[in-house]
Amino acid sequence: MDKNKNKNKLLYKVTKIKDQFLVSDQCVVAKSFLLRAKGLIGKRKIAKGEALLISPCNSIHMWFMSIPIDVAFLKRKKNGVYEVTSIHQNLVPWRLLPVGDSKAQDTLEFPSGTLERSSIHVGDLLCLS
Repeated sequence: MDKNKNKNKLLYKVTKIKDQFLVSDQCVVAKSFLLRAKGLIGKRKIAKGEALLISPCNSIHMWFMSIPIDVAFLKRKKNGVYEVTSIHQNLVPWRLLPVGDSKAQDTLEFPSGTLERSSIHVGDLLCLS
């Protein structure tokens, strides 16, 4: 995988395979318990092109969040390829109930509006490189 380093974080690119659309050029992967638990809590802004892959994770909450986000739940295929199992657009902060997908293994969080702009739908394949 081609990884960029920025402020001691490994950054990946997320590309939609069908049309090679670059969805994110600054995707951070949260694999540790603490990074997964924190997610985007405390972020006041998430810029266009940023994303967070939480792995493993098939359920999220919006408590303590201060920004709306788009979420794609993913199933791992092979070699950095993921299938979108469900999407949720413009999830608002402090939403009471959690959001999840029992078919998913990982969760990809984006700035609100990314899923529409990228035309990401259930069944699409995304590549993390």
